[in-house]
Formats: sequence, C-alpha cells, structure tokens
Amino acid sequence: MYRKYNNYATFGAGYLSSSRRSDISKTIGIDFQFHIRREQFQIGMNMSGPEFLSNNNLQGHFGYGWRKEKNKSNIAVFGGLSYYTGVLAIEDTALGIIPYYYEGFGLYASAQFITKFTYDIGMGIEGFGELSPGQSSIGIKFILFFSGAYRGPKKNYNVNVRSENKR
Repeated sequence: MYRKYNNYATFGAGYLSSSRRSDISKTIGIDFQFHIRREQFQIGMNMSGPEFLSNNNLQGHFGYGWRKEKNKSNIAVFGGLSYYTGVLAIEDTALGIIPYYYEGFGLYASAQFITKFTYDIGMGIEGFGELSPGQSSIGIKFILFFSGAYRGPKKNYNVNVRSENKR
C-alpha cells in the first residue's frame, strides 16, 4: 500500500554558476520537502566549491511550493528565501592572499523533475537559482528521491471478509 503526496528527501550533486566567481563550481545539496495539510514546503542547503565537498559557499533555503505526483513521476516547483555565506581569496601584492568573507539574504527558486523506479525511490534533475543584491547564481543537480510513501501490506479490519494478504 502506498500513500500519495508524502514527505520526501532529495540528495544530489551538480554544477553552479555564480556572479561572484568566474569559474563553474561543483555543488552538492540536500532538501527535505514536506507538507502541512495541503500546502507544500521545502527546506535545504547547497554547498559549492572548486571540487565536490570543498566549501567556499554555503547556502540554506526555505520555500513554498507546488507539487504534482503520479505513480512513476514527481514534479515540484518551490520558491522562497535563502541565506548564503562564503569566502573569496583576493590577491594583494603587499599582503599576499587575503580572505574576503561575505554573507547575505536572497530569493531562491527550484524546479524538480523526478522519475520513480518504485513508488518511493527515484532519480531526476533539479534546476535552481538564487537572486540577491550580493550574489546571483544558477545551477543544475542530478538528484536521488526518497519518500516514505510505502505503508506495508493492506490491512483489512472486517472480520467477515477474508484478508487479501498472503501470510
């Protein structure tokens, strides 16, 4: 037995282009998508740098969204607020390399397209972006989808009806 529109988590890695950096960064991210009644929400973070798991930019976000789920697919779009922090290496002829720390708030948006192998496990692609006065970024991640949709065999509570489950 499966439940539709269940909470789910996504984990992924991809590439990110930022207005603060001239090169393409590698990013990893984790998101938790949940609902309160019929409203969908997303909370998560992205970490980016010159290599996977290296960190020169960390971004967290919280958003409100829309979701359409079917047996073999899940499509979701979220938008909300973000907070970012990071460091740049600035070269100075007199002092050498100086770290420049930055942080700020911005707007975040993401769109997910997921194909499910079973009802609660799948993979897909996520496009995301951030817009703020201090930094703008856009990226793409390949994500794994994990849901708690499976609820075990169907349970019959009527004593006059034979169970459909094999024991």
